Amino acid sequence: MLCGLSSRVLAKDAEAKGRFSSPVLDVSDLQLVLEKDQTLQLNCRGRWELKWDIPSDVPKGYSGTHVEISRCGKQAVHYCSRLTISPVLGQHTGSYRCRYVHKQHKFSSVYVYITDSQRPFVKVQTEIPDVVYIKEGQNLVFPCRVTNPHTKVSLIKFPSLKLETDQRNIVWNSRQGFIIRSPTYFYIGLFHCETVINGTTYTNKFLTHRPVNKIQDVYLNNTGSVQALRGEMLALNCTVTAEWNSRVSISWTYPRQANSTALISRRITRSRTNMVFYSVITIPKLRKDDRGIYTCHVASGPAKRQANTSVIVYDQPFIRLKHRESPVVQAYAGQKSFRLSPKLRAFPEPEIIWLKDGRVAAEQCSRYHTDGYTLVIRDVAEEDAGVYTILTGIQKFGLYRNLTFTLVVHVKPWIGEKAVAVQDPGTVPRSSRQALRCTSYGIPAPHMRWLWQPCPPKAKALVSGIYRCVSSNSVGRDELDIRFYVTDIPGGFSVSLDNEPRERADVHLSCVANKHLYSNVSWYRVTNISAVPMGGELTQEEFSLTLRLMLRNLTARNSGLYRCFATHLFTGEHAYMETLVKEEHTILLPTVPHLHCTSHEPRTISQSATVIEQGKRQ
Repeated sequence: MLCGLSSRVLAKDAEAKGRFSSPVLDVSDLQLVLEKDQTLQLNCRGRWELKWDIPSDVPKGYSGTHVEISRCGKQAVHYCSRLTISPVLGQHTGSYRCRYVHKQHKFSSVYVYITDSQRPFVKVQTEIPDVVYIKEGQNLVFPCRVTNPHTKVSLIKFPSLKLETDQRNIVWNSRQGFIIRSPTYFYIGLFHCETVINGTTYTNKFLTHRPVNKIQDVYLNNTGSVQALRGEMLALNCTVTAEWNSRVSISWTYPRQANSTALISRRITRSRTNMVFYSVITIPKLRKDDRGIYTCHVASGPAKRQANTSVIVYDQPFIRLKHRESPVVQAYAGQKSFRLSPKLRAFPEPEIIWLKDGRVAAEQCSRYHTDGYTLVIRDVAEEDAGVYTILTGIQKFGLYRNLTFTLVVHVKPWIGEKAVAVQDPGTVPRSSRQALRCTSYGIPAPHMRWLWQPCPPKAKALVSGIYRCVSSNSVGRDELDIRFYVTDIPGGFSVSLDNEPRERADVHLSCVANKHLYSNVSWYRVTNISAVPMGGELTQEEFSLTLRLMLRNLTARNSGLYRCFATHLFTGEHAYMETLVKEEHTILLPTVPHLHCTSHEPRTISQSATVIEQGKRQ
């Protein structure tokens, strides 16, 4: 039987597709199914010289294999090759590929099944199973390929455990066999593929092997140095973790190895995922010359690892305890944490207790806890200052040592008057005597000074300004600004008339406000339905702003309530004062906003005061 299309049909299809970047086979499907003893014929066409790759089970000298090469296409610009195998046998099942001679990655292929009812598997199995390898990170394949794509095949683990395919971890592929994704140690052993044709059972047998020389981990039971007393017993355990089927050898190198009384024991345990090897070296009675480096050497094939530790042998127990620098240590209030840490070397491990002012520190405050030999104080506060003592002892040997620290907690200065400072600054009558007080607390005792900032512009030394109290120590500083406004107006805000109102006479209304406390001074005439702005002439003097309003040719129509508004610079509130103008007399009606303050008694440690008299600072 011939399988394929004629060369003319092939050429027509290829020309329709254009240039041959890869060779083109004369088949319309990716697989063909033939019966034993039929003829397989495949035609291939391309732009360059062609070559056939056929299954390895087709012998090179097989007499039924023929290849015909020719030039084809218009003007014979293409290469054509025809492969013929007759008769075909079941073992000829496999992939047939046509490729370019000089471009092996350019090819076309087809998989051909040669059905043979007496040979369901491509390979005829002998009694000796084939070895398949389990490799890390790769799929495990049992290569029981079949000659018929519809053959039903089972995978069985010795002796009779049938494994069902799930198309996820166990996948059947008639061209490859059974594929095991992410194989575990379960797949180590004897397996076979099995099918039954016309009542006859056929098998392919496989023995899996996992070549392992991987040492996963090596460690000693002591990661740091090992300390012991002369005459005591020393035991070091070297633990090796390796994969299943690993062969591991363990050896030791150590001081006094040639004349040592050391004993070495070994054992092996197994888990579902690995094997664990143990090697324990024991020296019943340590001598001084047993000190030094002990090394565990591990080998598994070409893989090698090692781990070591240092052994220190002391003649007798001891405690060495002293200050790192000074017995007086310093911390800062508000510090997140502070560590009281002595220099301590001891063997065997001593018991320790920290005292504060003669009492157990941990029982006094929840912010105190120990970290090894160190006392840790969290969120340092002023009350943490005091005398701390570390008590160390090795009760077994009656050995005790104590050490005392003095902790000084530094506190940043703070000014007590800030807690009761009035936000709305007042005014000070000109030429009056005033005392400014500033009280500060801190550790160490703060240094205090006064600063003076006059109000701009071009202010004289005798005018309004800001007195600043500065308190500082080695930890930090605190400041208090006291606004000091000299005024020549009682209360800093007033209205007045320059003359008595008379009919047909001119009347002058004056609104005066301290210029460092008020702004936006304006006159309004108040009626029952509105307030009418009146304007006026604004002048600026040394301490105040004056807005003068002139009422000319006074008549009854000018009578009424006149209100002077001003905006307080610090509170933003609107203050006003009123005057009632009549033809014969005027009544002043004052209205001002109220200022609120709270008082608090600060802790007085350091004080500084300055006295201002007759506009001079003393």
